[in-house]
Amino acid sequence: MRTLIVTSGPTREFFDPIRFLSNPSTGQMGHAIAQAAVRRGGFQVVFISGPVSQNFTTVDGAKNINVVSTEDMLRVVGENLRAGDILIMAAAPADYKPERKSTVKIKKTENQRINLVPNPDILKAMAEKNRAFTPRATLVGFAAETHDTEKYALGKLADKELDMIFLNDVSKQGAGFGSATNEFTVFFRGGARLELANESKAALGEKIIDCVLSYANEHA
Repeated sequence: MRTLIVTSGPTREFFDPIRFLSNPSTGQMGHAIAQAAVRRGGFQVVFISGPVSQNFTTVDGAKNINVVSTEDMLRVVGENLRAGDILIMAAAPADYKPERKSTVKIKKTENQRINLVPNPDILKAMAEKNRAFTPRATLVGFAAETHDTEKYALGKLADKELDMIFLNDVSKQGAGFGSATNEFTVFFRGGARLELANESKAALGEKIIDCVLSYANEHA
């Protein structure tokens, strides 16, 4: 049975034992996508979630894996992705991490300087792995942008060798992190595009699965 992997939520990059870098992703969109995939059937669904509230940590009927850091997520995605599978990278992993992690709490009186270094790019790593697959896996990305949205989404589509990318303009009201609703412009490899109007994340989860499976079946 083919595997459909959905990643969800943020990652955390600790610079001391109790403080970390992260973002406001709640994991609600990724959770809705994974639920829709389980309902659709025909796949082993692997749900990989960063630190989120208990409501969005697991999906009934899926293989659930919880991670903390971007490197954790990279490792688990790589362990589960095989030829012909589908990866829906709905998570918002941290792009940077502290160069060093203190073993003790940093006191504000220490005036500590925290140097950041880039995290690995999970989709780029999977694209490199995908070059050796026959048949190739279907790679799906998400772009949460605030400006020059289409430019950045199309750049990511090409740079990460994706089959499609879901652009989310998080500067719009009722879209993005923490909202009960969302909306997307979908760009496909080959130049096609599709608009998914603003509605509940549960409803969009179903439409996203429709888009992904339709594309994967056409290009199998």
